Amino acid sequence: MRMTRRTTTVVATALGFACVLATGPTAGASAQAGCQYKVVWPTAGVYENPNPNSVVVKTKYAGDIVGASTCEGASYNEYSYALVATDAAADGRGWIRVGALVAL
Repeated sequence: MRMTRRTTTVVATALGFACVLATGPTAGASAQAGCQYKVVWPTAGVYENPNPNSVVVKTKYAGDIVGASTCEGASYNEYSYALVATDAAADGRGWIRVGALVAL
C-alpha cells in the first residue's frame, strides 16, 4: 500500500512538471507576440493617429513586417487601421491602414 501511494505521488508530480513545461513557454510566447503583419501595398503610411488627415510619421514598404504587442484596431469613416509599434510616433504607437496588411 505504501509503495502504491509513493508511486502515485511521484507520477502526479512528474505529470505536473510536464504540463508546466509543455504549456508555460507556449502561453508566454503567444502573449508576447501580439499581432504581426506583412505589408502588401508598395508603400503604406504609418500615421500618428488612426485618421487619414493625421501626420504620416513613417513609410513602410511591401514585405516589411510590422506589429505591436497588443492587437488593437480603430476606424475613421470607411477607413480601418491596425496598431503598430514605432519610435517615430510621439507615443510609440502608429497606425497603418488594414487594407495594406496581411496577418501573419
